[in-house]
This record gives sequence, C-alpha cells and structure tokens, in this order.
Amino acid sequence: MSDTEKLEFQQFDAKQKWSFGLGSFAQWFVNSAFNLWVFTFYFSAVGLNIDYIMLAFILWSAYNAINDPLIGFISDKTSTRHGRRKPFIMIATVPIIILEIIIWTPPTNSQLLGFIYLLIMLFCYDTFYTMIALPYDSLFPELYTSVKERSEVNTIKEILSVVGLIFAALVPGIFIGKVEEIDGYLINGIVTSVIIGISLLVSLKWGVIEREEFQLDHTHEFNFIESLKHTLSYKSFILYTIMFFLYEYILLLLGTIVPLFGEHVLNTSSAFETSIIMGIMYIVGAVSVVIWKKLDVAIGSRKGYAMSIVLYFVATLPMLIIDNYYISLIAAIGLGIGFGGMLYYIYLIIADIIDADELKTGVRREGSFFGITNFFMRLSMIASILTVGLVFRQVGWEEYNPIVNPVLGLRVLFVVFPGIALGITLICLYFYPYTKERVEEMKDKLDKLHKEKKAKVRSTLK
Repeated sequence: MSDTEKLEFQQFDAKQKWSFGLGSFAQWFVNSAFNLWVFTFYFSAVGLNIDYIMLAFILWSAYNAINDPLIGFISDKTSTRHGRRKPFIMIATVPIIILEIIIWTPPTNSQLLGFIYLLIMLFCYDTFYTMIALPYDSLFPELYTSVKERSEVNTIKEILSVVGLIFAALVPGIFIGKVEEIDGYLINGIVTSVIIGISLLVSLKWGVIEREEFQLDHTHEFNFIESLKHTLSYKSFILYTIMFFLYEYILLLLGTIVPLFGEHVLNTSSAFETSIIMGIMYIVGAVSVVIWKKLDVAIGSRKGYAMSIVLYFVATLPMLIIDNYYISLIAAIGLGIGFGGMLYYIYLIIADIIDADELKTGVRREGSFFGITNFFMRLSMIASILTVGLVFRQVGWEEYNPIVNPVLGLRVLFVVFPGIALGITLICLYFYPYTKERVEEMKDKLDKLHKEKKAKVRSTLK
C-alpha cells in the first residue's frame, strides 16, 4: 500500500480518536448510572409501587416510538456550519447534566406525585440523552469507514464505554449506603453530573468533527415515513434490531436486579460491595476488548459475536446456585469476558448495514438507522421492567419488603431470561448475511464512492 493510500485509510490522529471515544464514556456513564439505579431508587428508596413504575415505563415507550426515530431523521437532514450531528450534542449537554441531579429529588409523600415526577423525568431524560447518544453513534461509522480504522476506533470507544460502565457501577456505591436510604443518591447525581459535563466538553472540543465528503448527504429525498420504510426494508437490519433489542434487554435486566441480587442473594452489607461485582465484570470486559478485536480481524464480527454470547451464558450458570459473595467475584470474571465481546461487536455490526445502504442510496443515513435502534433500546427497558415486575409479583414482592424471600425470582432473572434472549440472538446471527468476505468487498466499493463524493462536494462548494 502506498503512502497516499495509507493516508486515505488513516485520516484522524490519536487525539481526535480518544477525544471522540470520550463521548462514549460520557453517554455510557450517564445512561448506566441511570439504568443501574433508577429502578432501585424509586422502588426501594422512594417506595413507589411496582405497578406505578411499570406504567411510567410503558408510557415512556409510547413516547419513544416517535422521539428516537424522529431525532435520527432530523439529524440526517440537518445542515449547519457545525455539521449534521454536533449541534444536537451541544444543545443537550447542559440539560442532561441538570437531569442527572434532579431525577433523585422526587416528592416522597404521595404515590401519585411520585409517579408523575418519574414520568416527567423519563420523558425529559430520553429526549436529551437521545440528542447526545444518537449523534455519537451516527458519527462512528460515518467518520471511520476503513476496516482497520473502524476496528481501532471501536476498540478505543468500547474500552472507554466500559470505563463509563465501571464508573456507573462504582461511583454510586461510594455515596449510596443501603438501597433504601435516599440521601446518597442525590450526592451521587451531583458527582456524576460534574464528570459527565467535563467529558462532553472535551469530546466536543477535539473529537466531534464531520467529514468533508458527506456535507451534501443531508439533501436526500426521503421524507420521515419513506425513510422509516426504506430503513426497515433491509432483512439484515431487522435481524440486527432484534439482536440489539435482546442485547439491551440483557444489560438492562442485569443492571436492574444486581443491586437487589447482591443484598438478598449474596448477602452483601452495602451497595459498594455489590458495585465491586459489576466493577470486576466491566474491568475484565474492557481488557477483553483487545482480544475480541484480534478475533474480529481474524474471523469477522458475526462469528466473534456468537462466541461472546456462548461464553457469557456459560458464565451466568453459577448464579443459579451460589450464595457466597467471594465466589460471585470469580464468576464476574467469566461474565466480563463474554460481556466485553458482546459490547465490542454489537455496535460494530450495524456499521456494515449502513455501509450497504450508502452503496444503494448514495448517502449516509446513520441517524435514521440509529433512531430506530434507539427506540428498541428504550423498548428493551420496558421489557426488562415488565419482566422484573411480573417475577416480583410471583414471589409476592409488589412493594419493597425485605422480609419477603425473593431469591429464586432473582436467580431466574439473572440466568433464565437472559439465556432465552441469547438463544434467540444466536438464531438471528445464523441468518445474518454480512460475512467477513462480504464486508471486505463492500469496503473496496465504498472507498471509490467516497472519493467521488469528495470531488463533488469540492466542485459544488467552490
């Protein structure tokens, strides 16, 4: 490969790549801190009835049916001096920082007021979080189009994502004592907001940029409905959407029950001890990303993802019987290896679908694709909450009551339901069409297309 060709494939320096990856840290930290603790907080500390919580999340899902795909479509059609994606992140940064604080200050003297407050927080949080996460997700396949660079940046991105998960697991545990004690949650929210704010500002300054050759892609002719229909016409995207939904379902189910699993199954003495379990899983996951990257280059994303799924499921099986905290720390290592692979591949696979769409339409429409997947990510939260709610009802735990023995229900939630989801994912992977060989063929065609688009942009903007 000549020096000129190398420059075509390596367009960004390390400072830009790590600054961009810091955006992944920020969105995973804030969203995981939210997902890990919002259910436990409103159920255990606020004392909100499980039926109110389920209703709030169901109404939230109806809102998401429009919000996420619409923001994605609008970002595809946006054209400003800052580009298509960056303005959304700039607008949403301050509101998300404020929301991460006030979500922990609900009224506690009324079930109805608590429900209304939770519902408002969910609506506001989803709007501004989507305005941050969706542009970041869209920029990844848009900025980094070669196999080598996409693999490199995805490794950076997922390592920093896992660091965000580690922060989400460990930071709250420093300030939250017992799960039913309300005061520590607010302190955690303030600390989280400061860290998130600094991370997003650094990322906006040095990481969030947009490529020259895509400056005219906002002019595509699809309206909102046409864009939805076209995006959903791909069999590969339908399969991916199912897999993404199930991945998020597993992650959210785990995050929802782990604080309670630690206290009631493993008999931990504080939230911090439970956080260490998650911390070990995430740290091992971050380290394993390097291994999964090598496997990706060797065997492709489809096979690598299947391997990670099998490893994760096998690692969950001890949770059906163990009740010792220290043994659970060992089990967390196995969970981390499988989780690291799942995290690495799930956001890499969709990039191939978007590349195929660009070859067909001539424009990049990441926003439309990620808008739909973000909707299903929110829908997976509904599914996880409904699963928890139904199982809790079966064990007589509609309201938080430490006297009730929920051990069997928590074990089933940790292993059985995720196992079913992983099995369905493997079936989807079997039919998923983008093999390693087919992806490499697309890259050659894309390189030629991007050179043509860059020339068109330069001639049009003269």
